[in-house]
Amino acid sequence: MTLQLAYQTVQQTLLIVSPEILLLAVAIAMMTASPFVRLSRGTWAGLAAAGLVASLLVLLAFRGVHADLYAAPAVNDALSFYARLLLILTGLILVALGHQEPSDDRAGEFFGALLMIEAGAMLVTASNDIVFLFVGLELVSIPTYLLLYLSRRTATTQEAATKYFYLSVFASGLLLYGLAFLYGLAGTTNLKTLALLASEMPNFPNLTIGVVALVFIMAGLCFRVAAVPLHFYAPDVYQGSPAVIAAMLSWIPKVIGFVAIIRVLTSVLSAKGAIDPLVSKAILLSWIIAAATMTLGNAVALLQRDLKRLLAYSSIAHAGYLMVGVTAAFANNAQAGRLYFGSEGIFFYLTAYALMTLGVFGVVIALKRADGRSVQTIDDLSGLGFSLPLPALAMTLCLLSLTGFPGLAGFWGKLQIFAAAFSAQSGDQAWAFYMLTIIGMLNAAVGAFYYLRIIVLMYLHPVGSEPLKVTGGWPVGLAVGACASLSLLIGLFPASVSEACRQAAVAAATHSVVAADAPVAHEGGPNAPVRLAHD
Repeated sequence: MTLQLAYQTVQQTLLIVSPEILLLAVAIAMMTASPFVRLSRGTWAGLAAAGLVASLLVLLAFRGVHADLYAAPAVNDALSFYARLLLILTGLILVALGHQEPSDDRAGEFFGALLMIEAGAMLVTASNDIVFLFVGLELVSIPTYLLLYLSRRTATTQEAATKYFYLSVFASGLLLYGLAFLYGLAGTTNLKTLALLASEMPNFPNLTIGVVALVFIMAGLCFRVAAVPLHFYAPDVYQGSPAVIAAMLSWIPKVIGFVAIIRVLTSVLSAKGAIDPLVSKAILLSWIIAAATMTLGNAVALLQRDLKRLLAYSSIAHAGYLMVGVTAAFANNAQAGRLYFGSEGIFFYLTAYALMTLGVFGVVIALKRADGRSVQTIDDLSGLGFSLPLPALAMTLCLLSLTGFPGLAGFWGKLQIFAAAFSAQSGDQAWAFYMLTIIGMLNAAVGAFYYLRIIVLMYLHPVGSEPLKVTGGWPVGLAVGACASLSLLIGLFPASVSEACRQAAVAAATHSVVAADAPVAHEGGPNAPVRLAHD
């Protein structure tokens, strides 16, 4: 009987991760054939897009497959489904933005590496095991090194790749050390088992070992999301990389980093309640990281004229906003019986952030000077609203969404994050969360300045001496248009996305399978424990 159950679990796990297996198979085939088959970069991009579409179809086909949560290394809950769906859709956007980036002789390896990164990111979101999760994280990191070297072999690109490589290896060592301590606490690598032990055993985990695990895991994942103190690589790497690589680095490491934080830390520890000594230390640590990251990112971004460096510090600032959600998730998951509130805000913000940051990078990729060089500084965008009104409109929508302007997706993301922090605790402990919310809102106001400065340059300044032209063809135009349009549509009609984020957050926090279409019941008022409607 045990052997039969084990075989069934393996079979179900293979079905759950079949979208990733398919992507890896396509990537390996492309990278193997590339030295022997001469195809244009457009053809390789089309094959990569076809692989992503096929992966999407497989994901939809097996969305109802579920395995034993306490045995399987992968889960097919609402978080897994919606996160992988978002990653595939943004993967198509990245393929469209990068379809003209590599030369023909390197395009097979370029798009194959991009598919491997997508597969690794999807594995992280579906992980139910710390070893499985670490493998997914490394499957993102290793092809990223290759992408940084493949795009353009210049001195600045090689410097960016070298910096990213050494810091990534260092961060992976920190993360693995912390995960080893987490395994040593319980003798299991299954995340749902760890969460169950934390909720039912008052002395689990041991405080000293738990603090060591917490600090090292958080440090390793801070590199992924570009949060203080492991943020300093981002400006140099963004500036030294092609814009499409910088766009990928601004999005994929951030989503897998925060999903990993939720899977490994908040979902395991927050069930113990905010009064637990280890949870209180986790709240303090994430509070400090959030405040420092927001403030540093926005303050230094004010001084930037280079577009990529400005967007790098903007990415750091947004990591700080998301860390506010992590702080709330540690505190309010058990404090108010809301198993989802902080995590729901994180997921909504990540969805909005994907659209607005990829949209901005898409416009940067599309615009070229008359001599064929890319735009480099914000002054290059002067008068864009008059010379090229459609790209300027798309840039404006995405920048206003990054600002948190009402009616756009970024507004609802910031609102949910700050609301989660504001209501995280009550009584004597509430002042710290009120203060963090105030710091976040002040930083949002500071961030609005440098975003609005670009809009002012586009519409209130004369056209620059070097006119710009639009390149990239219909794939780039379609990708940028989709990002700008969806930022507006989600801002006007956020309910469906918010409901999906709530289901994903409940799935991360509970110990039963939460399907992607399962309604959430709220019996006994807003402070009653959250449970599934079908439980």
